[in-house]
Parts: sequence; structure tokens; C-alpha cells
Amino acid sequence: MARNTAAGGLAGHLHLGLRLNRRGMELSAMRLVVWGAGELGGRVAIQWAPSGGPVVGLTQGTSRHDDLRRAGVEPRLGSAVDVLTPDDVLLLALPGNAKQKAAVDALQHTPPPGRAVLISSTGYYGTPVGRVDEETPSGQTQHAINVASAEHAFRTWAGANGVVMRFGGLYRPGRGPMSALLRRGAAPEGAPNRTLALIHYADAVTATLAALRHPAPETTYVGVVPPCPTRCEFYTRACEVAGLPEPMFTSPLSHPPAEYDVTRLMRDLLPEPAHPDWRDALAV
Repeated sequence: MARNTAAGGLAGHLHLGLRLNRRGMELSAMRLVVWGAGELGGRVAIQWAPSGGPVVGLTQGTSRHDDLRRAGVEPRLGSAVDVLTPDDVLLLALPGNAKQKAAVDALQHTPPPGRAVLISSTGYYGTPVGRVDEETPSGQTQHAINVASAEHAFRTWAGANGVVMRFGGLYRPGRGPMSALLRRGAAPEGAPNRTLALIHYADAVTATLAALRHPAPETTYVGVVPPCPTRCEFYTRACEVAGLPEPMFTSPLSHPPAEYDVTRLMRDLLPEPAHPDWRDALAV
């Protein structure tokens, strides 16, 4: 009798797993609409195109259109409101929470698609203290309030089909905190023990693609690749590499620096980051 129960349970789990896998396969075959096919969104669109369904990449200008077209992406100007259907998958990757919020507001009377992913920010947490995960409350800075407002509007619209990716600072050679340092010629002042939440573009793309295709994702992910440096660690090393004067810092924070818990991200979307060492962000 016990064996029959176990067999039934196993069959049930196998059936559930097959159903979930089919859901993931269905999502991959659907058309992807990327609203904001720029630095991050454009990379996601290009990687979706060879093995997934058709892709529409919506941009604010035409400078990326030739590259998108060569990769099999249909480039367009304009809004997702004009093209999105319930049979699509949507990535909302416009730069800045103000543009994200305006885009979500514009979508409120459009039926949500089969999956919608919003590229948000760890700015949601303001200046967090200690352990930070998906359930950590939003911060009280104006920026944090704005990010939280955009997320709330997105969740109201997308419902159970929505996934929020709270990415840290994105970097690659030529873009990120090292590039900003070189342009500025000196490290920005700030607390030495504040955590810099970082993730390489390649890892952010991998995680975003996984969120778009996952058969049953969580509603929120913290998109950071620990261990994250403090400002002191990063800018001291960065200035040394760049041959710039030693950085100056303000008074340290009176509380412990943030420690990002990315258990959920690593479990579901990014089990093996391609760039696990923050020192990769020092590349120029």
C-alpha cells in the first residue's frame, strides 16, 4: 500500500514537472516584445532570437536598428502599447524608473501578456542595513520611493504573470562605475563602508532570459552577484588601476553595510555567474 502511494506521488511529481517544462517551452516559442532594446534589453532580444519565437525590439532612436535587424530582431520605434498582445512575452527595460513608470502607466488598459518582466533596481532599498533580500522593505529616499512606485504599478497591471528583477549596478568594459570614474577623473565622495551592488551585463542577460522562460518564477529577484565590495574596497583598487589619486571618503555609515542574499536568483535563474568576481568591473 505504501509503495502504491509513493508511486502515485512520484507520478504526480513527474506530471507536474512535465507540465512546468511544457510551460517553459511554450513561453520560449512566444513572440518577445522588448520595450527598451538598449544596452540590456537589446542583448536579451538578440539572444532570444536564434532559439525562441520572433522578437520585436522597441527603441527610442534608430542607432541600434541595424544591429538588431542583423540578429533577427524586428526593430521599431514607439510603444509596446501599439504591438503587445496577450500571446506575447514582454521585457520592460527602459532606462530610469521615471520612464519605466510612464511605460507601465501607458500599459494599464492593455491586457497583460503571458509573461512580463520589469527591469528594476536595488535602488528600491535606498541605503539598506545588513541582510537584504526580496522581502526587505523599500527605502525612504525619494529615489527608492520612485522605484517602488514603478514596481507597484507594474504588479497591479501584470498580476501573477509579472516578474520584477532588482538589478544592482550593471557593468561591462566601457560602461559602469570604472568608466564613470575615468570620465570624472576622481572617485565620487561617499561613505567608505557603503556596499556597491554590482552585476555584469552578461549575467544580467542570462538571468533575464531565464525569468522570461521559467515555467513558474518567483515574483521578485534581487539581481546582484556577491561578494559585493564596499566603496572603499572598490574605489581604492579602481584608483590604483587607473593611476588616479587615492579616493576621499565622507564619514562612514553608522550601521552595518548591506549584504545581499541572492539565494533565490542563484536557485532559479543564475546558478553559475560568468562574472563572479567584482574585480571584473575594473576592466576598461
